[in-house]
Amino acid sequence: MWSILTEPSHASSAASLDAGEAIRRSAANIPGFGQTDVFYPESFGGTWKVTRNVEFNGSATTLSLQYSMRFIQSIENGAVVADRGYNQAQLERAIFAAVKGSDQAASTDAVRSYEWVPSNPNDLRIVFSDGTKKEIKVTKRATERTSDTVSASEFQRVTQEDEQMGIPVISARRVISKWKTVNASALEAIEIVYDMGGGDPIAGASSQSSTMLSKSKLLLVR
Repeated sequence: MWSILTEPSHASSAASLDAGEAIRRSAANIPGFGQTDVFYPESFGGTWKVTRNVEFNGSATTLSLQYSMRFIQSIENGAVVADRGYNQAQLERAIFAAVKGSDQAASTDAVRSYEWVPSNPNDLRIVFSDGTKKEIKVTKRATERTSDTVSASEFQRVTQEDEQMGIPVISARRVISKWKTVNASALEAIEIVYDMGGGDPIAGASSQSSTMLSKSKLLLVR
């Protein structure tokens, strides 16, 4: 029997900064480190129904996914952040359902658990039902925010370990996204994922050749 997915509490996300968070916020002012997270307008806050249409490089097929996504209170006044753990778990379940053609109950069990907290937003860990483990670590970030758009570029190191093989596979990717407010009940976004061709997005990232893996268009509604 699969263990029940435990969702971390976010009640302390707006509490006083702890020592670790103070260090992260100080580092954000150092060139090359970037913001501690991607901050969105308060109007993004709450849970949304998502339709994501994914185009894969070299394929004429578009994968359509439906799942939920949410944004939670952040340490910054007047801003929210993506609940990365919840959002990634929901996305993985939607992918599992689409690829495997499974029902809702089976796709819900696709993710056994996840670990993510707002005070350490750059480290996300997921355990799948077959024991496979995935870690997504943001190593570099740049963001830009206007009155109605939020743009972000993140370099990520992805480590995936099969329970049977026990040998981790490390890859590097860059995720570029742009979010736009349509109205009070709808958001639009575009997300492009690049393979950076190595296991460390920071080391020599500028000299690596990148390959586009996928391009997604997202529509979020209340």
